[in-house]
Amino acid sequence: MSPQLKKIFSDSWSKLATVGEQDRALRNMMVCNYAADGMNAYTVVLREANTEGYELIFYTDHRSPKVEQMKLDRRVTVVMYNDVEKLQLTFKGKALIYYQDELSHRHWLKSGYKGRRSYLAQPAPSTPINEPDDGLAHLQGKDFEDADLTGYENFAVVSVKVNYLEYLQLNREGNRRANFNLVEGSDWQGSWLIP
Repeated sequence: MSPQLKKIFSDSWSKLATVGEQDRALRNMMVCNYAADGMNAYTVVLREANTEGYELIFYTDHRSPKVEQMKLDRRVTVVMYNDVEKLQLTFKGKALIYYQDELSHRHWLKSGYKGRRSYLAQPAPSTPINEPDDGLAHLQGKDFEDADLTGYENFAVVSVKVNYLEYLQLNREGNRRANFNLVEGSDWQGSWLIP
């Protein structure tokens, strides 16, 4: 791989390592996966990027339909866009679900009160209802700590093991696009693409 491609690859992952700390522009990401009725797409928050293991981590409710869908077909595509830098990063990989294990527990402890509340919704996410509701009415008047364990029962961590990265930099002076593939039994290989 050329030095310029190596730098693009390295810089792309470096940006993700600081998403939670400084650069929040790439924090919200679009995840797409296969489902029985076609493709699903939804926005999630990048919680962690493992730049050595090439892994993206986000949280979800274990009762959510996407968990079953990702168990049946682990292939996912993740798209991030930074409007200020006009930078799009597209990742492809395999999703792994962590539930009621050491990794999920560690992430549960890292999440704050507001985040934990999301996993207490009754009924489960995607359940049809008659009127708009967040599913949290059953918590009124209760101490959150009492419900904390119930929330953890619904909490899951999704890890996307990345095997493909596509970089697109929009620029008036000329757009630049490259892709990087993880070759099985080898290392990453990169090449330029026409934007």
